[in-house]
Amino acid sequence: MKPSPVDWRARLEACGFEGAWDVPPGYAAHVLRSWREPLAAEAALREQLEHQPEDKDALKTLIALLRELGRGDEERPLRRQLQERRCQDLRVPEHARDTVISYLEAAETGSPPPERSADAYVSALFDLYAPTFDDSLRGFLDYRAPERLLDAVLTALGARRGLDVLDLGCGTGLAGPLLKPLARNLEGIDLSTGMLDKARERGVYDALHAGEITARLAASPACPDLIVAVDVLVYFGALEPLFAQVARRLAPGGLFAFTVEKSTEPGYRLQPSARYAHHLDYVRHCAHLAGLHPVVEREDTLRRQAGQPVIGHVVVLGHA
Repeated sequence: MKPSPVDWRARLEACGFEGAWDVPPGYAAHVLRSWREPLAAEAALREQLEHQPEDKDALKTLIALLRELGRGDEERPLRRQLQERRCQDLRVPEHARDTVISYLEAAETGSPPPERSADAYVSALFDLYAPTFDDSLRGFLDYRAPERLLDAVLTALGARRGLDVLDLGCGTGLAGPLLKPLARNLEGIDLSTGMLDKARERGVYDALHAGEITARLAASPACPDLIVAVDVLVYFGALEPLFAQVARRLAPGGLFAFTVEKSTEPGYRLQPSARYAHHLDYVRHCAHLAGLHPVVEREDTLRRQAGQPVIGHVVVLGHA
């Protein structure tokens, strides 16, 4: 049951806060929460949101506060309101918002996740970030997945060169210059047209295609010698469908190289970052089902997040 409204200004004054009747409710909520006055903080946050319903920080704080108070039934509609706002910021089409919100909800709450991310979320996210994507990855996140992948690929290939190479989820083409020396033909696929525009500027791809990678693989008659997926499978939970299409398309003797974020839990899980992590045993199981076998397996730091290393697996598979 929702408690009776609390006069948060009176609580501030009672706690000895000078100017309690003039302080903005958003700041008052921060102070009251730090003083372990959750009900008064809640009242201040609700007043803040009445005046500024677009205040995402206040909404996030209220959600966290209600979670701490064990009032999850009140938390859910607020979470949806926050996710609706996020969809608007990302310019997710209206018809796709329910699917995207369900996906983001699963990431935030730990409820059973879908088998893969929502395409509309991925395309909208990367269309928005395409102009600053490279600087953000390299500068702030110390992103090194393409180099880690190339090292593993070179180990698996030996002296082989002159390959038909397909870069799944190529993004802005960060891996393109690394793959080009191996390729007689280099193609890329990505959901985000904004990212493809940036990849095209690099001038290293022979062809670039817009679309969802599993569907493109299913429809394409091409048989690449090398298929790579750098930092792409973080948007796939269940890997069986993708691995099956890759195995069907690989040329005889071909290789499939990819990165995944490491999970210590069985199977796969959707993280609060809205990215999937995979247990290596699950990756091996999916490879076996597809008729693929490990050629190279390495554990390494792929990037950093909030100052902490993100550990992943770099894997190269071949036909069994």
